[in-house]
Amino acid sequence: MLNYRHLYYFWVVAKEGGFARAAERLDMAIQTISGQLAVLERYLGKSLFAAQGRGLALTEAGRTALGFADRIFQLGEQL
Repeated sequence: MLNYRHLYYFWVVAKEGGFARAAERLDMAIQTISGQLAVLERYLGKSLFAAQGRGLALTEAGRTALGFADRIFQLGEQL
């Protein structure tokens, strides 16, 4: 079953542009967020990020997941 907290961590990493800024925003350790995203990726069977130089880039699956996450969290805010 999909864990929405894992999806939220993914969404924050994608929006913040990396693990360090996401960890700061979430007040969590980078390793914790990284581990939680690994669980999400295993559940989905897809990599959501790829290394790009010193940063991260969304994979095709990551871009798709981000679109869904944007809508999910937008609806949550409206609720």
